[in-house]
Amino acid sequence: MTAPPRKGRTLIGSTLLPVAVVVFTAIFGTLSAHSDAANAQDVSGSDLYAANCAGCHQPGGEGIVGTFPPLAGNPAAADPTYVATVVSQGKSGPIEVLGVPYDGVMPPFSKLSTDEIAAIADHVSGLATGTAPDTAPDTAPTSVPDGVPTTTVPPEPPVAGDADRGRELFVGSNRLDRGAPGCASCHVAGDVGNLGGNGLGPDLTGVYGRLGGEAGLTAWLANPASKTMMPVFADRPMTDQEIADLVAFLADTPNSERPSYSADWLLMAGLAGLGMLLIGMAIAWRGMRRPYAQILATTRRSPR
Repeated sequence: MTAPPRKGRTLIGSTLLPVAVVVFTAIFGTLSAHSDAANAQDVSGSDLYAANCAGCHQPGGEGIVGTFPPLAGNPAAADPTYVATVVSQGKSGPIEVLGVPYDGVMPPFSKLSTDEIAAIADHVSGLATGTAPDTAPDTAPTSVPDGVPTTTVPPEPPVAGDADRGRELFVGSNRLDRGAPGCASCHVAGDVGNLGGNGLGPDLTGVYGRLGGEAGLTAWLANPASKTMMPVFADRPMTDQEIADLVAFLADTPNSERPSYSADWLLMAGLAGLGMLLIGMAIAWRGMRRPYAQILATTRRSPR
């Protein structure tokens, strides 16, 4: 015979189980809180700024005159709350910064978390007040023993662009290395276009001048400030060579001859096509028509 269970052991087991669950839950919650706090502390405002903002506003916040407003010395950028609102909600319309007018569009950075936006806001506030850590590369000479010659490493030369390669990238005949679509799928520029225009995106013929030349256009292509382009190029950015080639092509588009499409010719071609369609339909219908008397006679002869 099996011995009956002891009531004492049953009571202890039923008491310890809920206690163990409570203790485990408390320990797991504490570890998770510490992990979240550590992750929040690991958020680097300077790194996030370099990845999301420096392409337009430049590494030191100096901006590009007339194209991207400066953050360094900007009184509005000294307020972290204001900066966080602009980063999360975006901003558009004319503004004036340090006496220079700007009229552009900054899209909201919806993929950034609240902690990341706060870290960027703190860094931008530091740039505005001059208290941010130095973002420029350290160029101080390294101390060497006396008599040992020093070697100065020259900076890398800027990438030279080729307008012909840029045209191929623009129209899509030469694909971008990381798989992003060609520009002509949404835009026209110079003599590249579909019947004089494409309604999906703005005409880029004068974008080189509108963005302040090579520096502004290069910065924009490296980090497109557009709600439509950001998700397209976020994971498939263009290479430095591709950007340089596109800049070279777009810089020359105002000098190219735009395709001329006369509205009169288009109207005449449309009317001619409509006339041919109507004639064809009339011929086809005439072959299928039968006199009413023939139809009536056929109906009377048919058995009921």
